[in-house]
Amino acid sequence: MATAKRTLADLSAAHDKKIIVPNRIRAALAALATSGNDWVYESDFIKLVLPPISGSDLSKYRSYFAGFWEETPSVNGKSSARKVWFASKALAAKWKASLSE
Repeated sequence: MATAKRTLADLSAAHDKKIIVPNRIRAALAALATSGNDWVYESDFIKLVLPPISGSDLSKYRSYFAGFWEETPSVNGKSSARKVWFASKALAAKWKASLSE
């Protein structure tokens, strides 16, 4: 019985954060899309990432997913904006367009 060939890509997928973290974020985006929710705050989005990643890992790779997340404008006296993740780029664009109306 022959075993599957082990490639460098397999090794990277198992041990390289540059591969692991974006793959986990993609899986969380897929989970968000199938959840029926259009969006979640980043604190809830990170709970969809399985196996978990740290908040610092998410912030390091967030730029890879431009178009899937936006910052909310400050309201009710809150000085810091919150990040929101969307189930699709189209939903993020629709929300962003609604802000400028």
